[in-house]
Amino acid sequence: MNEPPLVFIENNKPVTDSLTVATAFLKDHARVLRDIRELGCSESFRLGNFAESSYINQQRREMPKVVMTEQGFTLLVMGYTGQRAMDFKERYIAEFDRMRSELSQRNLADQYNLPRSYPEALRALAEESERNEAMQRVLEEQAPKVALYDVAMQAENAQAIGTVAKTLGVGPNKLFRFLREKKVLMSHGSRYNQPYQTYLDRGYFAVREYTVTHTQHIENKTQTMVTPAGFAYIHRLLVEAGMVTSNELTTLGV
Repeated sequence: MNEPPLVFIENNKPVTDSLTVATAFLKDHARVLRDIRELGCSESFRLGNFAESSYINQQRREMPKVVMTEQGFTLLVMGYTGQRAMDFKERYIAEFDRMRSELSQRNLADQYNLPRSYPEALRALAEESERNEAMQRVLEEQAPKVALYDVAMQAENAQAIGTVAKTLGVGPNKLFRFLREKKVLMSHGSRYNQPYQTYLDRGYFAVREYTVTHTQHIENKTQTMVTPAGFAYIHRLLVEAGMVTSNELTTLGV
């Protein structure tokens, strides 16, 4: 049968009690309680180092005991003599030292949220593994979004709408029609499929002019180009319309 601990933690302090002292020093518990009452210490020392408490005896009756600090214990057993008394004084000193060290480690573990035991370490390791797996899933889910964001932000020059449509997974004709319906691109006249001035002013589009040489004449043409900001804007419109299922580029703030 294991012996009860000589020293234990109570209210975050290493302490012992009169019942444990009586058992260790082979004294009647009533005698130890009397010795505590008869200590000639100051009232402030008594209040700071001795506290009345109770325990349930074998007859299931509540009985008094006194909990004491290391300083209170030292003063109490100062007059206890004999080899056994000396042996237990040394054991108590060692136990108080051990409990102070254990308490310090507990406080450090609480401060930095460190595991205190092997089972706690295993649980912490399992929880960390679960967090890492969850983070990996998030990264995998975000990979297409990151790739699309990079396409939009790393483009140094404006892109043709056909290129934008391919990147976003929408057919070019469908995208042109969508932008015309949204009154982003003009739907009639000589400026057909060119952006309205307000979107040019926002920096979403640019118009590239070029010429096509035919056998009998030269034809002037224009091509609507999409800037990185315009790419993000078009994508947001498609998301709002439910034509794409994610909102990868909302972080662009357009």
